[in-house]
Amino acid sequence: MKEPGLNLIRKFQLREMNLDFMGYELSPNDIFTFHHLIIPNCKNGPYTEWNGAILCGGSSHPYLHIIGEVDYDMFLAITKEMIIQNMKGYLDRKNLLRIRCVLQSFEKEYYGNKEKCKYTIKEEYLKRPPLDEPLTRKKVLISK
Repeated sequence: MKEPGLNLIRKFQLREMNLDFMGYELSPNDIFTFHHLIIPNCKNGPYTEWNGAILCGGSSHPYLHIIGEVDYDMFLAITKEMIIQNMKGYLDRKNLLRIRCVLQSFEKEYYGNKEKCKYTIKEEYLKRPPLDEPLTRKKVLISK
């Protein structure tokens, strides 16, 4: 990962909390990935901190792109919450709960409905840890 992504991981203490910008845990064989927030990669969006969010490569990142293909409004709602967190400089429980609400709405409408969603919503996309209040987590799965 390039320096802006590494800076976001450090700044947001994602390794210590073992959470990404959507509230997913990094599983043992997974990696953090950089997601372009405001100007997408397909439009030559810059790989900069202000334009990025860190997501889990095996769960939240591919899931977010599926959501974007199936329901662009829900994709934008999640993206908005991640932009707000990026601007705040920390993962905020309220933003993560709003993201969780959008994810649950998406799953209620599309999970198992091949007529509405041609993509498979994998079981790992549905696995999300509890969001304790206040948001204080210790790394439990990954050790380096």
